[in-house]
Amino acid sequence: MATKINKGVKLLFLLFVLFLLIGCSAGNIGLVTTDLDDFEIQAIADSIKTAVENKDVDMFMSNISLDYSDSYGGTYDTIYTMAQDMVDEIEAAEEMAGSYGVNLSVNVSISNLIIVDTIANSDLKITVNAKLLFLTVYSYSMDFEVIFQKEDTGWKIISMLEKS
Repeated sequence: MATKINKGVKLLFLLFVLFLLIGCSAGNIGLVTTDLDDFEIQAIADSIKTAVENKDVDMFMSNISLDYSDSYGGTYDTIYTMAQDMVDEIEAAEEMAGSYGVNLSVNVSISNLIIVDTIANSDLKITVNAKLLFLTVYSYSMDFEVIFQKEDTGWKIISMLEKS
């Protein structure tokens, strides 16, 4: 009877060690997705939408990491120029649309978000619609592949490549 108890204790001990090892290794997989991370990244999309609506380049750039670099050699300054060009184009479109009684609306959405530890990847779509009453008369979209990095101050965009 004592040998059966000893074998049972040994079996329980081995199972405990096995589960402990599995638990430790599973903790290092790196797939750390939290609702807070999702919320913070969605807040970046909302901030970009507000920045585009208000034509505020500085607000747009507050979402971009100072360490920005992309595979095309883009830097923080390159994205600043892109944001300024986007604002200039929207201002010109607003002037033209206003003379015809057309209103512009902006929508920014994030899709296909994947978060792995301190890096996230997603698609970002900025759409500008020209509407006459409730009818969309023109729509223009810019699609980007975006990489985010979690920094001390929160999530920031470290790469933003326009899709063709």
